[in-house]
Amino acid sequence: MTSPAAAVWQGRSAHLVGVAGAGMRAMAEVLLGHGWTLSGSDLAAGAARSMSEAGVRFSAGHAAENLPPDAQCIIYSDAVAPDNPELLQAAKRGIPAWSYFQMAGRLMSGGRGLAVAGTHGKSTTTAMAAHVLAEAGCDPTVLCGAAPLGHRSGGRAGRTGLVLAEACEYRANFLHLHPRHAVILGIEPDHFDCFDSNARLHEAFAQFARSVPPAGLVLARHDCPATRTVTAALACRVKTFGTDVRADWSARNLLPRRARYDFEIRHHGRHQCCVSLRVPGRHNVLNALAAAALAAENGVPPEHISRALGSFRGLQRRMESLGTWRGALLLDDFAHHPTEVAAALQTIRRMAPGRRLWCVFQPHQASRTERLLDELAASLQNADRLMVAEIFRAREGPPQRGEVTAADLAREARRRGGEVSRLHGPEQIARSLVTRLAPGDVLVTMGAGDVRKIARHFIRHAQRRRAAG
Repeated sequence: MTSPAAAVWQGRSAHLVGVAGAGMRAMAEVLLGHGWTLSGSDLAAGAARSMSEAGVRFSAGHAAENLPPDAQCIIYSDAVAPDNPELLQAAKRGIPAWSYFQMAGRLMSGGRGLAVAGTHGKSTTTAMAAHVLAEAGCDPTVLCGAAPLGHRSGGRAGRTGLVLAEACEYRANFLHLHPRHAVILGIEPDHFDCFDSNARLHEAFAQFARSVPPAGLVLARHDCPATRTVTAALACRVKTFGTDVRADWSARNLLPRRARYDFEIRHHGRHQCCVSLRVPGRHNVLNALAAAALAAENGVPPEHISRALGSFRGLQRRMESLGTWRGALLLDDFAHHPTEVAAALQTIRRMAPGRRLWCVFQPHQASRTERLLDELAASLQNADRLMVAEIFRAREGPPQRGEVTAADLAREARRRGGEVSRLHGPEQIARSLVTRLAPGDVLVTMGAGDVRKIARHFIRHAQRRRAAG
């Protein structure tokens, strides 16, 4: 009998429900690279061309007839409801169905699994580690929830059995992975729709850490008390990373170049290499350090780590430049938690000192916005001009009476002294920006939802205005 670990590397036929999402695109890339035949469906009809070019037979929308007769299994996104007609049809036909993370766990089983967890920085650290491992010839399979610049997805099909995955805590999905080596980048309250207390969140991370076998390793952020607590009594080895000299892996002698950093990596106080990052933000020093430690603990020499981190270009939607318009710089960023928002705006200030900063922020989920309203309002104060787009509801369904709104967040930010627009619709915001954005300004669209469409609206309106004038 073929083991699940062996079978997953053999070309089969699968149907992916919700295939246009970032994680599912990465999964499709990996499976296609290993010879699988794929079909898929998604509500995002605009994904048809990119899916077809990737080699996926694509259906727009969800219907029972989308499930092909030859499908041997079905893989589905977390965003897919249990009553999805394709899932129901698979159950009726006796076809096994696995969630994205269950399938990621199957990919890891029998191989050498590496996982990157934590409230912030998972995608960037995973992509950095993937780049280092690939450049060093380790040929990893990679599942990352964001695509590196110049790539169509965060997936990579390697041939060595080394599997690196971004490990998300939402619904405790990372418990499906069971890696040999794991990184925990830090723990903060988030995902309030599935963790109603810090205790539950910390227990989920503790279970994830305990899933690492005794012969394995957890790399834990040194200056995060919650991370230190959940990794305090593990059977496996634990090493810390951070800017503190007491950390096992430390980043020392940080030298800023505007928003980018040079620094030295030390292990137990001993010099390993120096790194000069291309990606901006002080927070990326810790992300790079974690990626370096993970690679080094898997045998990558320091000189390879230094060279690869120095050539890492970044990810889509992570301080991504969308170009310029009449002398104004257009940026797009995924930040949606107060810690991330504050770090992103601080980074832009260092990238473009003295320039007027416009921020179009889209809150992600009403539940998160309500719980973090004060913190979000405070984190947005570093913008000169703020526009709060309507909340991206993600998995929450239609708005309910009495729920927090974009206007509530705008009002709280305004109460703190910020200059905040009263416009919240994407089209309204885009039209307003066309007339108000000036040469030398910086505009960042920010959030984990579809806020990038405001940049597209803005560009379209700007083109119309240029054609008319």
